[in-house]
Amino acid sequence: MYETFGFSRSASNEQSISLFIPDNTIDPTQYVRGGACNIASVSILGDWDPGNLIPMRLAAHPNGYLYLYEFDPPLPEGWYQYQYLVQFQDSTVRMVGDPSTKYGGDANDRSAFVVGGTVADPEPIANRLPSNDLIIYELMIDDFTRDYRGAGAPVDAIRDKLDLVQALNVNAIEFMPWISWPDDTNFSWGYDPAYFFSVESSYVAAPGNPLERLSRLANLITDCHRRGIHVLLDVVLQHARQGATTNGFPYYWLWQNPLESPFVGQFVEASNFGMLPLDYGNACTQGFVTDVCKYWLKKFKLDGFRFDQVTGYDNPRFPKEGAPELIADLKQFAADEGLENISLILEDDWGYQVIADSSFIQPTGAWFDLFRSAPFDIFHGYAVKGGIDTGYMRVLNSAFQFDAPICPAIYLENHDHATITSELGSRDRWYKAQPYMIALATCSGAVLLHNGQEWGQLENIWEDDSKAPPEFKRVQSRPLTWAQRDDNAGQRLVGLYSFLMGLRAAHPALRSPNFYPDTYDQSWTRFSPEGYGIDESRQLAIYHRWDGGDLYMIVLNFSDSTQWVDIPLPRNGTWTDLLNANGGIQVDNYRVANFPVSSNWGCILHMTV
Repeated sequence: MYETFGFSRSASNEQSISLFIPDNTIDPTQYVRGGACNIASVSILGDWDPGNLIPMRLAAHPNGYLYLYEFDPPLPEGWYQYQYLVQFQDSTVRMVGDPSTKYGGDANDRSAFVVGGTVADPEPIANRLPSNDLIIYELMIDDFTRDYRGAGAPVDAIRDKLDLVQALNVNAIEFMPWISWPDDTNFSWGYDPAYFFSVESSYVAAPGNPLERLSRLANLITDCHRRGIHVLLDVVLQHARQGATTNGFPYYWLWQNPLESPFVGQFVEASNFGMLPLDYGNACTQGFVTDVCKYWLKKFKLDGFRFDQVTGYDNPRFPKEGAPELIADLKQFAADEGLENISLILEDDWGYQVIADSSFIQPTGAWFDLFRSAPFDIFHGYAVKGGIDTGYMRVLNSAFQFDAPICPAIYLENHDHATITSELGSRDRWYKAQPYMIALATCSGAVLLHNGQEWGQLENIWEDDSKAPPEFKRVQSRPLTWAQRDDNAGQRLVGLYSFLMGLRAAHPALRSPNFYPDTYDQSWTRFSPEGYGIDESRQLAIYHRWDGGDLYMIVLNFSDSTQWVDIPLPRNGTWTDLLNANGGIQVDNYRVANFPVSSNWGCILHMTV
């Protein structure tokens, strides 16, 4: 419903602007917490009629009020900006943007619309894969393009680098939030949304024809889909930004007393990061957020979402509201629209609690942050004996206890934390990350690579930045240094990531949930009696993966010296080492003895039966 408001144009070129306000005296189901908006009148300030107030008429709506304006005659082709001037019953007057606008204006939180231009209608992907088969590239639109884009639109500049992204053998891009934030924000990662149906203007604006802003985004999505690259949107639905010098989230400011807005309120105890928590206890909020997701899925042919901070709208005391209802509604919407394999991947708790939470919410996947955080202590030398310990075997068994087909999303770095090379101490020590990279390629779940990770970009981000100096604050511009892609470390890392992700794509069993040892006695500081697990003294890990007729034995060497390892194998016969191009390994007695595994490296022994 909410996506139908704002500016609209019929097939016969009838043009109108509509503003919807829910009201529980008209429809009691709309909200249980919140008050009346107390609007006396709404007018439009539009640049097609500068200096004049254009009054909107009040019309009936079964769920509240509808303010309408019909253009007569219709406007000619062009780019138009506007705001609502709202007068309240206490004589307060406030300038407010359109909560359903599809375009952000150029400044001061004006809304906008287009008459004419190219219709934004991207092509859908030909074969949408389930979440567990995705190899995702996490891309921050500004950081990714700042180094080379010049005056062009960032979404256009991304298209120039898609060959390089695709060469990593990824099959999905997760775009960090492109939903528009208030104009009083100097820099944003997109985690402070205000205009949920609008793409951020700075991402799609370029000198020239403003009528093509949304078609630029559509062209980027089409280019990705033609390459078989899924497009996921990182979407923030826990909170909205109110604005400071300008008025941000409109459904806050459209109430005479903004604190009475039914869209805003603490649904569950969680950090709001100084912004407005969205109140999922009210049906109008739940409906608004669901309509936002449906709009991006249907209008822009997206292949799914990564939901930020779901702990902020998941309240077990209300099992039919918040995150579980949103996921259920989107699954039903996808089924009704014939959209198969839409990915609904959530970020939740950073510990093992995410497993229980995902079972309750029922997404298609959930971030398994322990795959990242466990190695960090190892890199710093804080772990037992300065290296991996037996607890790491549980991390490698990433799919354990997840409610299949829900899969973990596994990664070694993301936008919220210091990069691997920072944790290692320098880009020169990139080779220390190799066994963790092999683990990433051979463990269950959707894999995620952070932009710049492929050449070892070094970014030191404090885990707790509340007292950090400005240069270490989390949210700041961190442009990718594309020149590093071609230096020695960059070339080695790019080649290795491409090779490992190619192996993963070519071997479905490496994406399966099958893992042995599926349970592990962590008191064994050396290998188990069968020869699996962790040897803390030698810094080795051995685990088995399989699916169908494909068998794999993975050995990881985290030490700085070559190790000669006795490797248990489930079948006799001929095995191939996929990592080291070593074929014809003959196995008798279900074991290969004294197999050399290079330092900070590993092997992947493979047999098809």
